[in-house]
Amino acid sequence: MKKTLIGVGVSALCLTTAFAQAPKPVNVDGIVELELLTHTEVTDKIHNKHMTSVLVVTGGTEERGPHNVLGGHTIMAHYRAVEIAKRLGNALVAPVLPIAVAATGLRENTDQPGGLQMPADVFKGVQLAMIESMAWNGFKDIFVMGDHGGGQPQMQEAVKEEDAKWSSKGVHVYYINDFYQKTHDDVDLYMYEHKLPIAGHGAMMETSEMLYEEPVPGMYVRPIYKTVPFDPTGQTPEQWKAARDARMAREAAIAAGNPPPANAGGGRGGRGRGQDPNAPPRVNNGLTGDPRPSTREIGKVVAELGITNTVAEIKKQFAERRGTTQH
Repeated sequence: MKKTLIGVGVSALCLTTAFAQAPKPVNVDGIVELELLTHTEVTDKIHNKHMTSVLVVTGGTEERGPHNVLGGHTIMAHYRAVEIAKRLGNALVAPVLPIAVAATGLRENTDQPGGLQMPADVFKGVQLAMIESMAWNGFKDIFVMGDHGGGQPQMQEAVKEEDAKWSSKGVHVYYINDFYQKTHDDVDLYMYEHKLPIAGHGAMMETSEMLYEEPVPGMYVRPIYKTVPFDPTGQTPEQWKAARDARMAREAAIAAGNPPPANAGGGRGGRGRGQDPNAPPRVNNGLTGDPRPSTREIGKVVAELGITNTVAEIKKQFAERRGTTQH
């Protein structure tokens, strides 16, 4: 009898422990990714919770040095998009497109595998299809952006065409340039001001951000980032700053209606290799710039710049188009 009671007690204790350790149900209210919701949950969010905005975001799959995983653009774009949607409060995130135009590695005709790319016209067609899908789903404000330089013109073209097509139905489509361009500029300036290596594909900006976002060490960034060989950009920080200042002056003059002569220069500084004939031989591994000082702390700054820039630009464009500051 005593053994029976003991057995019942142990069983009861096990059941109690099992219930106590049972995972909590998913909080659907906190999910903003379309692919993680059911169609009834999306319906509820759009029509009852007034989440009528959606982010259409492109990432990318390409080499970015031997230390960073190929899906870096998609990983960073997804992380930022989710945070942006949560801060806006009434936006969801469409599945992030992992293929863009002109993937590093493929466009240099290397024999290093892993990149994915589309022809520009195909990419534009995909953008058109994604925007139309979101309009058919019932979203009223569709914000299009990308983390990869390739394909930005096609995004702009698709946005212009789709906005003209849907605006009479109360649907507006927006191209958010600050998700990419302004964020790169601001990050480069941060690196310059903190005497860190500027720019470069797969270098400080991307390596630091992926260090910050990876769930476990080494998942997105392999430890060899501390010693990996890299192709220098060909510019000193001072040359980068001069090129940046010239470009911004040119853009300001154009905005004011006083375009400078076509040969005035002002191209984007720091993202390419430069023309220095004395630069070291190219290390063709998808890495142009020094990733070695990268840290999670810098990555947090980088991610935050991208998020805050995008939220601000979305709110600005929304207010201009809708005449309200709902976002």
